[in-house]
Amino acid sequence: MKIERTTIPMQSFIYGFSLSADYSECYQMFTDKKSVTLESCLSLFSFKPKWVDFLYKLRNLLVKPLGLKTSTDEITNINPQKGEKLNFFDVLERSETEILMYANDKHLEGWFSLQYEPDGNKHIVRFITVVSFHNLMGRIYFYTIKPFHYLIVRDMLYRMCKH
Repeated sequence: MKIERTTIPMQSFIYGFSLSADYSECYQMFTDKKSVTLESCLSLFSFKPKWVDFLYKLRNLLVKPLGLKTSTDEITNINPQKGEKLNFFDVLERSETEILMYANDKHLEGWFSLQYEPDGNKHIVRFITVVSFHNLMGRIYFYTIKPFHYLIVRDMLYRMCKH
């Protein structure tokens, strides 16, 4: 299974936010697993490999003195609906095939979309990130974490497609 960087689909919830953003990316992976659904993909948010858990704890430790929001260790609602939360992300939109999440802090705001799309005998799973910077700290923060963000997105896509 191979992860590809691709364009953000115009029909996605997140597309409109990407038009004026400072940064956007879309990674996708094809799978032939019939059991892959949006719900099964979301369930993997409740499990973090130890190396990802370490990165989140390190991030929380470093950004707390700066007054930035920190994430919680445990995700209790693994199937959030529109208007609910997934950790510190607000769920803005939800359908059978896509969830759009949003987080805003004093340094940046980010939109994240998880999409599942049946495509004949295969399924496409996409993770889309859109970021707008509020200030210089937002740029510095994002470009510092960007390599780790990619590793986490890649790991999540692999786990979602193998699930």
